[in-house]
Amino acid sequence: MAQTGQAYDLELFRPREHRLVEVKNTKKMEEDARRRNHRQSVLNFVVYLGIALAVLALVGYFITCNVRLTELNKQIADGEAQLSALQSEEVRLNSELAGLTSAERVNQYVQEQGMLPISSSQIYYIEAPQQDQVSVAQEEKGFLEEAWDAVVDFFS
Repeated sequence: MAQTGQAYDLELFRPREHRLVEVKNTKKMEEDARRRNHRQSVLNFVVYLGIALAVLALVGYFITCNVRLTELNKQIADGEAQLSALQSEEVRLNSELAGLTSAERVNQYVQEQGMLPISSSQIYYIEAPQQDQVSVAQEEKGFLEEAWDAVVDFFS
């Protein structure tokens, strides 16, 4: 083999410490960093504002639902109280009617008027249905009320 006369510098292969060199910011780099920071702060503000508005809308919706629920519960309680009062009034009126139409009371009235006493074959009872059926016409709603009901129905 032929020998070459080249020598190797082994210093080139020895591990060395890395030298860190500080890069000085130019005006363009500083301006870009300032713009990036400004955009980021505006974006953060918009995101936080959106989240705050969404939370505020949810809180408002829940408050509105609770108010409506409370009003409906109060209407139910008022209706039940009125129903109870009307049922007791019905019982009172039925007992008063029974007292006024008793055979003894009718005989007393007949004798006062100078008529002949009533016989049991002359009394006819007519029974009416126990439950009265009442239908209430629904009042028409305006456009805004219908739109609001549609929005509330969508979220409930």
